[in-house]
This record gives sequence, C-alpha cells and structure tokens, in this order.
Amino acid sequence: MNLSFERLFNKALGKIIEDYKEKGESLSEEILTQAIHNSLDDDLFNNIAENFYQILKDNMYEPLELERLIHTEFRSRIKQRWIRPLALFNSLIIITEEICTNDINKTNEIKILDENTSEHSLKYYTFMKLLAKQILLAKEIHYLLEGGFADAALSRWRTAHETKIILFIFLKYYDNDKIMNELLTRFNDASIVEEYKECRWHNNSNDNYFKDLKKNYKNLLKKYGDSFKFDYEWARPIFDSLSRRIYFKDLEIHVRNHEETLSFYQKANYQIHSSPLGTFDSLGTIDIEGLESPPYIFGPSNLGLRIPGQLEIFTLYETIVTYLNATPSIDNLIYIKTLGKFMNEAFEEFERVEEEIINDELSFSEENNV
Repeated sequence: MNLSFERLFNKALGKIIEDYKEKGESLSEEILTQAIHNSLDDDLFNNIAENFYQILKDNMYEPLELERLIHTEFRSRIKQRWIRPLALFNSLIIITEEICTNDINKTNEIKILDENTSEHSLKYYTFMKLLAKQILLAKEIHYLLEGGFADAALSRWRTAHETKIILFIFLKYYDNDKIMNELLTRFNDASIVEEYKECRWHNNSNDNYFKDLKKNYKNLLKKYGDSFKFDYEWARPIFDSLSRRIYFKDLEIHVRNHEETLSFYQKANYQIHSSPLGTFDSLGTIDIEGLESPPYIFGPSNLGLRIPGQLEIFTLYETIVTYLNATPSIDNLIYIKTLGKFMNEAFEEFERVEEEIINDELSFSEENNV
C-alpha cells in the first residue's frame, strides 16, 4: 500500500513546465504558483482521502484475517521451540493460583458485618488483591511470550516486580499489628488520592461523584498532611527519619531486594518510557558478532524470551513463597519445595532453548557465508 499521489503530481507539474518550454513561452514563478494553488485545494485532498479511506475500509477484513493467520503460524512455531519452558512457567502459575484460591476458601480472616454479610479483613483483602494481581500479570507475560513480544513482557514484569516489593513491605511487618494496620490503611487511602489525580483532568466539577472524591481527597490531606499527595507516602510510618520524598528505590532497599534485578528493572524502564536506548535496543534482536538482525522490527520475534521469562518466574516464585512463609505449615513447606523444582527447571529450559536458537542462527549464517 504505497501512496503515489505526490509522485503523480510532480510528474504532471513537470509536464506543464515541458509544454511551456516547447511552446517557447516563459513560465513565471507567479503563474506556476497560481497553477499549483488552483490545483491543490482542500476539496481535492478531502475527496482523494475519502475515496482512499472507503477503499481501505471496504477491504479491512482481508488484511486482518491475513495478519491473524501469519501470527497464528508464528505462535505455533514459538510454541514448538519454547514449549517446555512455557509449559513449566504455566504450571507455576496454575499452582500459585490454586494456592491462593484454596487459601481464600479456608481463611479465618473474615469479618461478620451482619447475619447475611461478611467480608475479609483489610489485611487479608489487601494481601490477596496483590497476589491476584501478581497472578494476572504472570498470565499476561506468559501470553506475550507465547506471541513473541519479549520487550512487552519485560515491561509488564516491571509492574510484577513493583507489586512484589509492595507485598514484601507488608509481609515484613506481618506480626506487628500497629505498623501493619497503619500501612494498610494508608495504602488503601492512597488509592483515593490516585483516583482524584486521575479524575481532576476530566473537567467534571459538577459531577456528584467527583465532588465527593474531591472532599475525601482534601480530608486525607488534612489527616496525613499535604505530602500524602505524593507517591509512596503511604509508607511514611516506616520511613519516619527520611526528610525527603519516598521513592520506589527506598522500598526496594527496605526489603533488601536482589541487586541482580536492578539492571533489568532499569532496562524495563527504558522500554516503558521509550528512552533512546529503549528505541534502539530490543530483546528480539541478536547482538552477537557474525549475526545480523534486521534493523527494524515491526512484529514479534522468537528471540529474547529468556530474560522476561526467567525474571517473571523468579518474581512469582518469590512472591508466593514469601507469603507462604508468613504462616508456616507442613502443607506450605511442600508447596514451596514443589514450586522451587518448577522454577529451577524452567530457568534451565529457558537457557537451553535460547542457546539452541543462537547456535542454529550461527550455523545458518556460517553455511550461507561459505
């Protein structure tokens, strides 16, 4: 689908100039400018664009189906190559989800409101919300890896990493009811602050819901102070000696996060914020001497799945294991041991498949250079 209207126009313009030359007539700049102005009015462009739009719209289902078939075929090839590590990853997700659903069914963290109504405690509700989000993120990342979108998977992993750190903050004070309740209350109140920040740009000052939201927002600033409008101020009770704003890095340090994940977290930031490195660098390319990847990637790739796959597997494992260790039991110990076996084998399989792909590409390149 190559537009050629400008080429046709230039050709027609050249013809006009040639005709004038053949007739021996002078073509002044004023006459030429007027001719161009008379030809290129808005109605002409609008009519061409409308016709072009209608043609494309009338045929839009055919390229959609073609794209679906191409992507389905590509996903099938990825599954064939990466099936074992992806299957192990999926098993880890299923086991984690079953642990959480079983825990919900048997929990004692229930508050009776009346004879017909009950709800989970704020502590349990927040924990399970974070765990459910972690499982959902793992499923999203798994789906992206199946489709060959490694950079997108790494971007979603960043959210999973942040979710893990927040849960770790709460779990660190699991047995300290005073700090725990204060953190949980502030964390939930912070969601009101974030909702207000989101809605204030909608110019809905006459909406009753927004009026109540704004009132609640102002009440929270009175309760906690103006600084509560900043991110991570909900964690202030454990950063009382910190005179500046709280940043996510502070939360990571507080729970002694693994340093090896820091570089990958930064790499994920580059992808999310479309930085210079995020623009030029991609997990879906090979950066090895003797191999050349296409300079521009417009779709999925079967390369680069190892890094986001291993990162998410480790993050999901750490999240659920830390949660289970908060309430030790024989069942939880067996779960932890089982999950560890899946994680270790999945790590090995992601390594193996990536190495196979690179070796195959090197062999192919050598054969074609003989």
